Amino acid sequence: MRRIYAEYLDGKSFKRIKQGLEADDILNGAKHEKWHDTNIRQILTNEKYIGDALLQKTYTVSVLDKKRVPNNGLVPKYYVEGSHEAIIDKDTFLRVQVELARRSSIKNGEKKRTDSLKYAPSSKLFCGHCGQRCLVM
Repeated sequence: MRRIYAEYLDGKSFKRIKQGLEADDILNGAKHEKWHDTNIRQILTNEKYIGDALLQKTYTVSVLDKKRVPNNGLVPKYYVEGSHEAIIDKDTFLRVQVELARRSSIKNGEKKRTDSLKYAPSSKLFCGHCGQRCLVM
């Protein structure tokens, strides 16, 4: 996982990272040889790699059917810092979030200023897509 963070910060695209992992016969989380862009994005945006946990990302709507759906604010979410040992240091994770936002703004032709994003040490949660600070509901 550290390799993926390091290569992304070195400027590699998801595609180049994916190709390198496959060339080195590194299996993805599902133990498959083939990697996808979504595998890379999920690793780069998941707070669990810094030892934190966002609880109730999904919730059960039917106990009998065991059906779960994404939590879009219907039930509270809880952010737990230091819930387990970190794999990636918080600084690296935050730099990746800024870089994801920067590349996204370039890709979308927007003129966002990623240097105006606030990543104060007291901030708790950052969006995996745009890198902006989120409020825990």
